[in-house]
Amino acid sequence: MKVLTKRELDQAGRLIMLYGPTGAGKTTSVLKSAHDPISYILTEPRSLKPSLDAAGRPDLDIDVAIYEDWAGLIEFVANPKNFERHATVVVDSYSHLMSVGLSIEIEDQAFEAREAKEKLVKPLASQTKLTQEGYGALSSLMFRLTAALGKLSRAGKIVIVTALLQESPRWNRELAAAPALKGREFPVNMPGFFDLIGLVEPRTDGEGKVIYPPRVRFQSPDDSFVAKWTGVGNKTQGPLDISKILSL
Repeated sequence: MKVLTKRELDQAGRLIMLYGPTGAGKTTSVLKSAHDPISYILTEPRSLKPSLDAAGRPDLDIDVAIYEDWAGLIEFVANPKNFERHATVVVDSYSHLMSVGLSIEIEDQAFEAREAKEKLVKPLASQTKLTQEGYGALSSLMFRLTAALGKLSRAGKIVIVTALLQESPRWNRELAAAPALKGREFPVNMPGFFDLIGLVEPRTDGEGKVIYPPRVRFQSPDDSFVAKWTGVGNKTQGPLDISKILSL
């Protein structure tokens, strides 16, 4: 057991999840308002340059780590020395990591473990089918990653995780909106790991152009969407400005 002093607790960071539809402005707003230096872990196969340009911070101090495989990711995140100089750590996004990157690795491993005869029967379908065991592994590995990120937040880092929005998720049809996370076990238990969970809603002008920053809501009065607020203030919605959110 590690015992923390009150001073160490006062210096603890935050573990934040932001989810919303694609193009809402999550990435740009985080880059525009988060404290730097930033360690940005990109799990999606896209360039970060358009968002960096839109953020309008030419002097932003940022290191970008590109996801290649699960082993490399978990080894990188689990080593606090990789983040010693950073104030903020971003993982963009959990949705792509779960639904594409990590799922494909689990499917490929399961396919390679099958007998040669099994591989000949519907090879494409069997190679892309995630079994019940695979879903269990997916949840377990994501819990491990989130726990490692939580350790960074307890060390004083602001850790921000992004996800896409899913309407009426399969794991809880009563919800109108939730983070797009694969399986059931991880989405159901995920909120316990985070200090803040916010639904990001895009704003547009009269011509339909996106206005920055978008709006974020950390409380759901009617429990119609996943949200969580842990703080002393009572302003639980407003512009997606990380610096202002952390001051509440």
